[in-house]
Amino acid sequence: MMAQAVESTSSLVARVCAYVPPVWDLPNYVAVNPFLGFTDRPFPEAARAVSDGIGAGGLPPVAFYRERWAQGAIGEEALADAALRMSVEPAYLRDILSRRVAAPVRPDGAVLSVAERWDRAHQTRWADALVRSIARWCSVYASAGSSTWSLPGGQGLYESWREAESVDRTLEIAGLRGWREWVKRLPDSPDVAIGQILDRSSIAAEDREPYLYRLLGGVYGWASFFRRPAWEAGSVELGLIAELLAIRACADAAVAELARPGKVRSVPVSPRVVEDEAIRYAFHEALEDGYAAPLLRSFNPPPTSMTAEQRPGVQAVFCIDVRSEPLRRHLEAQSDTIRTKGFAGFFGVCLDWQTDGVSSARCPVLLKPNVSIRASGPRDARGSPGAIKYLQGAPAASFSFVETLGMAYGVGLAGDALVAMPVRAGGDSTAPFDFGGDAGRGIDLETRVALGCGILTNMGLRSGFAPLVLLCGHEGRSANNPHAAGLDCGACGGHGGSINARVVAALLNDPAVRQGVRSQGIDVPDDTLFVAGVHDTSVDQVCLHDKSTLPQSHATHVKRLIDWLAQAGEATRAERAGALGLDATPSDGLERIMESRARDWSEVRPEWGLARNAAFIAARRTRTRGVDLAGRTFLHDYDCSADPGDAVLTLILTAPMVVASWINLQYLGSTVDNDVFGAGDKALHNRVGSLGVVLGNGGDLRTGLPLQSVHAADGTWFHEPLRLQVVVEAAPERIDRVLAAQPGVRELVENGWVRLFALSPDDERTWRRVPDQGWELCPRESANPSAGEASAGAALAGGALAGGVSATEASQP
Repeated sequence: MMAQAVESTSSLVARVCAYVPPVWDLPNYVAVNPFLGFTDRPFPEAARAVSDGIGAGGLPPVAFYRERWAQGAIGEEALADAALRMSVEPAYLRDILSRRVAAPVRPDGAVLSVAERWDRAHQTRWADALVRSIARWCSVYASAGSSTWSLPGGQGLYESWREAESVDRTLEIAGLRGWREWVKRLPDSPDVAIGQILDRSSIAAEDREPYLYRLLGGVYGWASFFRRPAWEAGSVELGLIAELLAIRACADAAVAELARPGKVRSVPVSPRVVEDEAIRYAFHEALEDGYAAPLLRSFNPPPTSMTAEQRPGVQAVFCIDVRSEPLRRHLEAQSDTIRTKGFAGFFGVCLDWQTDGVSSARCPVLLKPNVSIRASGPRDARGSPGAIKYLQGAPAASFSFVETLGMAYGVGLAGDALVAMPVRAGGDSTAPFDFGGDAGRGIDLETRVALGCGILTNMGLRSGFAPLVLLCGHEGRSANNPHAAGLDCGACGGHGGSINARVVAALLNDPAVRQGVRSQGIDVPDDTLFVAGVHDTSVDQVCLHDKSTLPQSHATHVKRLIDWLAQAGEATRAERAGALGLDATPSDGLERIMESRARDWSEVRPEWGLARNAAFIAARRTRTRGVDLAGRTFLHDYDCSADPGDAVLTLILTAPMVVASWINLQYLGSTVDNDVFGAGDKALHNRVGSLGVVLGNGGDLRTGLPLQSVHAADGTWFHEPLRLQVVVEAAPERIDRVLAAQPGVRELVENGWVRLFALSPDDERTWRRVPDQGWELCPRESANPSAGEASAGAALAGGALAGGVSATEASQP
């Protein structure tokens, strides 16, 4: 009987390439879940797969959990509960954490590349040399190509690489004899080339998938970059990532066929071991229980009074971004008449913003723009790309930029270093626009009315309008920072929410739209004014837009709001000063110093971004008002009583919650393994045009967050790598209906990528959804006695990680 046929190369390549997540270029930064290709597997299984496959960490080392145990973040009851869920003896877990027994290990299941095996046998560095050579060509190709990354003449990545290597002597000089002629004999088709290489290398059928994944792991950054076009288009055609895999396979095989062994004798290599993922996952569950227990206890009881509420003086709608939570809390503390709401910061408008002949999507990448608005006047000069921005972002920018503007720009840098001047971020914050309305451009009245109804309904604003409603986007500020766009928004392609807020405010102030939404049962009072603003998260200032157009009738309301925002900003700066090392600075000097940090081109931490994010709450604000959530929580307003068909709940769980999970898992991956899933040390970054960064003078494109975004200056982890704790104020059966209809969301829950809780809208009960088991009632008592003794704010802050596990210790078994 014939042996079972080997899987076709094309289907094998497709499956392997699907393990790699997409990554965006620097100006369009998006926080991406680095484990996106593995969400169909349980979390610990995926952690093992990435460890064996590309040598990456998916879970923290045991040393981290030992430190958190010593700090009291893991309590006895939490450990016992986690042990029960994982079918492990609690005493065994306790002994590991107390260092009485060693952490269990397992053999490393990696299928090494040919170059890696050769290096181990001959003490060479071919694996590194090949990665650097291929990465260099990827940067040339991507920089020179068009938007579809195809060189003039239609050459693909694989074809152009073969042509270049057939004349390039670099690898031949390094020791690959006959490299140029060998490359010329490779098949024309990348798919055929991979199949032939697998056969020639005698890779066993069961090892082919992990072997190819290992090859992509060597160029993980460029593989992710070339993965994006097909991912965005939802195409089954893999495009350039498959061609990159063919290049990797060919170059790897060349080591065995062409490399000179040299005089170094074979050196025996000890079998490698890694810490067991199942045990680490049990510790992780216990650690997250230690955070979740005080979070669930901190909710306010549901309101019992049915009397009509007094009309608020102002309503302020902020993005759900975790940096909004402290500002909202301090703003509400200014007056009982202030109401804040949390809503996705693109404000429900999937906008295609067109300015200077360039379009940019102003919405989460999980959504597609469906309305287009064009800037109607000259763009603010500060936001225009101009020659300087072009030179900074062009290939080989460091050379042309210095040659052209070096002296003049040096004077500007000196001024920035010596003088702290308030400069706004973002250039389209004040760009004029109109709605147009003709076919193919702008938004016609019918569409504007439909948008207005949808926005107000999803915000939970159908009645009880204040005289003033603030729509507050957010953006960050940072000088000389390739990853500056990441401080604006981790979801909306590196763009702040200013233009979305301005568009929605203008739309909802339009008398024709007001009349239209009234016909749909949303009676916005004539005296209600919508105002757009932006929260600068680097300095916690809120600026109002289009103030010159605001009617005099609301001048008193506007002036009062500005005063409240200024006081809230001052309190927020004081709250986060300690994390920036500014706790000894007088409060009246914090604004000036934070301004200076934002402008300082040598500052590696102008702010902490979304570090320490840990939870997503969809509930009425009454359940969290006045609760100190320590700036770790995405806050989305949701009232299940106003959502009888679960349409809003479905929207929240399929869009904002998923986006928050991407951000959360990017921070987790960048913390646990910054070498693979992060961007490394900012001080060593070199830009590849506007495409990304490399470390030092070459190597793979780096993905994820810089080291300074997740690690403190002393080397300890500032971000605590917890999964997202999702709390929804709704009955469990309603949440189940949404999960049943949304397999992608159900996959995240059932495989443990997020942890889901239901908060009763009628009383103080909470339930946790246990994967494969359903809902279990959470006890009201403390699941972590040590945390229970502390204040709610300190418990939710998770204690100080300063003095926690160091980056060096974290890498040790």
